[in-house]
Amino acid sequence: MPDFVTMETLDKLLAEGKISSAEYDEQKKFLFERTMRESGERKNPKSGIVYILLAFFLGTLGAHNLYAGFWKRGLTQLFLTLFSPLFLFLPLMITSLWALLELIFKNKAANGHIMSGNRKLIWFLRLAAVAVFVAAAISANYVDVSLPVTDINQEDLSAVKELMGS
Repeated sequence: MPDFVTMETLDKLLAEGKISSAEYDEQKKFLFERTMRESGERKNPKSGIVYILLAFFLGTLGAHNLYAGFWKRGLTQLFLTLFSPLFLFLPLMITSLWALLELIFKNKAANGHIMSGNRKLIWFLRLAAVAVFVAAAISANYVDVSLPVTDINQEDLSAVKELMGS
């Protein structure tokens, strides 16, 4: 059988009885594999599971975007996180929310190919990440960050003045 067969030719050969249904199925599979190989669809697919795990654990550093090939986006997240102490950690909060949204909604790598992996597991990981984020946000309301403040009496104040030498 020639290597340049198309689906139309295969259908015609099957209808005319020139090939059996087993040969038809084999050639159809061969055509599919060749088409996928030539289009690059199966060339180096990125794993959606790895992407989600990187986004969950190292998302503020942009590791998931660097993995998927989004270099500018990943480096932007990295620099925002590294310089966040200079800006009262506001950029860190922004990048963490940004990483969570990408974890939930991103399905394609930078080359435009859909990420590979078990779809049910990917959705489970996404739901688990959202649940952890919501639980952390709720539990943050119960953290007491106030410092205990006591009044200074006159005896303590005079003792401090004596130590200071005035």
